[in-house]
Amino acid sequence: MPGTLHIFRLKPDPLQYQVNYNLGANSWVQVFDAAGLEEFLLHSSALPVSEVDALLQELRSTGHTTEANVDLAESHLGEMGFAESPSDE
Repeated sequence: MPGTLHIFRLKPDPLQYQVNYNLGANSWVQVFDAAGLEEFLLHSSALPVSEVDALLQELRSTGHTTEANVDLAESHLGEMGFAESPSDE
């Protein structure tokens, strides 16, 4: 089942981004530097390069972006460095 990535810039120097991945009622979070975020999007998100480029462009210009229908295996999120965040429910 695909989830949603919400990415936003945390701070400009050094450049850091927070990635929230929402899958149903569960959420995971991880902080990346610029190079780590690009590597994650290109190699772990299974998104086409053109979509990754569009996400990075929007992120640079607005400081945030969202992508729906991202299929990350819930069982591998911990291995990828994501921490489960508390649910509002």
